Amino acid sequence: MLGKRKEPRRKSIAMTLMRDVQGTAAQKLEMFEKVRAAGGFAKERPADLEEAEKVRREVAAMEKGSE
Repeated sequence: MLGKRKEPRRKSIAMTLMRDVQGTAAQKLEMFEKVRAAGGFAKERPADLEEAEKVRREVAAMEKGSE
């Protein structure tokens, strides 16, 4: 018997952008906030945006702590 096929999870534009853009986590977070404020992520799921922002904030805090 065949199992139920899992659909691949849709990749978040916000997470992809934050992963592929060059710069420090703080710079990426600043850019993310500007794009979000301008409505650049209007079609993204709110949960995906929250997750992307949370990850960036955590990484930025770790970078700041290692200076």
